[in-house]
Amino acid sequence: MTSTRTGFREHAEGRATLGDPPLVVWRFVDGKPGHEKQSCGLLQGIEALQSIEVYEFDMRFKALLYRQLRACLLGGETDLPMPHLLIGVGHRTHLPLLIARLVCGGRSIVLMKPSLPQRWFDLLFIPQHDHHRRTPNVIETRGVICPTSDATKDPGHGLILLGGANPHFVWSIREVAAQISAIAEASPNVHWQICDSRRTPSGSSEVLPAAPNLTYRPWRSTPPDFLEKALARATYVWVTADSTSMLYESLSARAQVGVIHLEPKHPRRSNKHIMGIDLLSSQGHIRLASQGYNLDRSADSPRFFPENHRCARIVVDRLTN
Repeated sequence: MTSTRTGFREHAEGRATLGDPPLVVWRFVDGKPGHEKQSCGLLQGIEALQSIEVYEFDMRFKALLYRQLRACLLGGETDLPMPHLLIGVGHRTHLPLLIARLVCGGRSIVLMKPSLPQRWFDLLFIPQHDHHRRTPNVIETRGVICPTSDATKDPGHGLILLGGANPHFVWSIREVAAQISAIAEASPNVHWQICDSRRTPSGSSEVLPAAPNLTYRPWRSTPPDFLEKALARATYVWVTADSTSMLYESLSARAQVGVIHLEPKHPRRSNKHIMGIDLLSSQGHIRLASQGYNLDRSADSPRFFPENHRCARIVVDRLTN
């Protein structure tokens, strides 16, 4: 069975067509929550424009994918409808996604800079701070694509999100703790929940400051959807500089966002994370710790428009042209 590179209007036997709603999406995941949130964000945007059916392939367990590929190759009946769209995030998803596209049809979309040649994919959404070749199939994004929320904000609720060991910044829990203390003091009427992550070194909680408006919430003791719900509610969010995905997720949740300072490991080298933070700061979307710890902003502050709906429109426009 062959695939087409000219569009989705494929009429070969057994293939889905764009004229038959809903849009069938095969979603490739690798088990990393940050990657899954990115594809969730794009799917949320597409679903706002067109009905979709999503079928998930976990690359840690490939039996379902192999069964689909085998049925396609042998001309047999498949368990799932043929895809219009195949979406993947994470390097482990790229090659299986391409094989599925070749065997079963559809168009391939990746939400990051791939380790494989860019020309092999139909559409790539790559953050503008990543170094990549500018080709017609590449769409630059402002940070990573994230889900959005229109939930009502609580002005008394704030989050402090901690990263940890990383290749780009020196992680010092004592310096972070000092900035958290300043945040709590600057906003005494906001109740702050401090949330660590898998990268946060063990024992960090022992260094964190104690204050009436601070509560520590270790990730191991929270339900899987805790952070998503907390971000939807929070008016204010502080994020450590190493947590790029959480920075853009907080902005997409329409929070007022500040960045907790960390020293770069290699000050003389170009650091794409610092470049991204500096750009957001220059555009007025975030506050740096060096600018003060009060996140209250004027009503005319520029609003950060999430990328998932813009990128979804690009996908749908390219599908229907």
